[in-house]
Amino acid sequence: MKRFSLLLLFLSVISTSFSQNEIADLYVGDIVEIENVSIEFVKLLTDSRCPQNVSCVRAGEAEILVAVYRSGKFSHEKVLTFQANGLVERSNMQLFASDVLVVEGLTLYPYPKGLTKIKDEDYMLSVGIN
Repeated sequence: MKRFSLLLLFLSVISTSFSQNEIADLYVGDIVEIENVSIEFVKLLTDSRCPQNVSCVRAGEAEILVAVYRSGKFSHEKVLTFQANGLVERSNMQLFASDVLVVEGLTLYPYPKGLTKIKDEDYMLSVGIN
C-alpha cells in the first residue's frame, strides 16, 4: 500500500509538471500572448533545408525572424535557426525568460518535400511555453 501511495504521488507530480507546459502554433504574422509577453512570427528569412527524397551536398537550415513584446511594447527581435537534421541548441531557441515564464521556439513546419516550394504563409512555428 505504501508503494502504491508513493507511485500515485509521483504520477501526480509528473502530470502537474507536464500540464503546465503548453505549445502554441504560429503562422507568419501570427502573435501569441502569454501574460504580459507577446511573441510574433514576423517572417521566414531563408529555408535551405534539403528536401525529403532529394540528395543534397549540404543538409541546410531554415531561419525565421521572431519579435518579442513586453506589456505591448517592442522588446527585441531574434533569429531562430532550424537545422535540417532536427538538432537545435536549446539556448539559441529561447525567446523570453523570467522567474515564472520561459518561451522558446521548438519546431518549424512544414519540412520541404521534393522540389515544390513552400509558400511563406504555410510555414508554422511551434512555441513552447512553460
